[in-house]
Amino acid sequence: MKLRKSLAAAMIAGAALVAVAGCSGSDSASDTVASATSKVTEATSQAAAAIAGLTNSDAQDILRKAVDPNTSSDELEKVVDTSNPVTKTAIQAYAKGASAAGYGPDVYTVTEVKKTGDNAADASVEVKSPHTSNPANITLSYVKVDGEWKLSGNAVTQLTSMMGQHGG
Repeated sequence: MKLRKSLAAAMIAGAALVAVAGCSGSDSASDTVASATSKVTEATSQAAAAIAGLTNSDAQDILRKAVDPNTSSDELEKVVDTSNPVTKTAIQAYAKGASAAGYGPDVYTVTEVKKTGDNAADASVEVKSPHTSNPANITLSYVKVDGEWKLSGNAVTQLTSMMGQHGG
């Protein structure tokens, strides 16, 4: 309930800024409106993610741990759904290959999380490539297992299939 009130307050504040700035004819008013709109959109997205129980920051931490070749096997089980035993081996191989190809954990940035079910969410992720100046945008799925959010087995399959495109 607190999140809904916060979301409503953010939207009202944004609308008020738009209304006040709309009365002015200056370019700075347009900049203010654009900035306010961006902040309201970001606050709305963060509130929606918080409702899902998985924030952008949490999703990013999970992903970066999963793709770090230095993450221990025990730690991987905390951040990746390893209910299929092949998943752990696949993410470990991906992490080593991706890192060797220049795709270390820091190239992954979660930009948005959307709830897709009671125990499921999708994260929009920007991947900075060492081969091009424009980041690639991908969507990775997360699942809630025993009360903890984890990178899904499907996301691991998606990542490993992309590695094949880069000679991994």
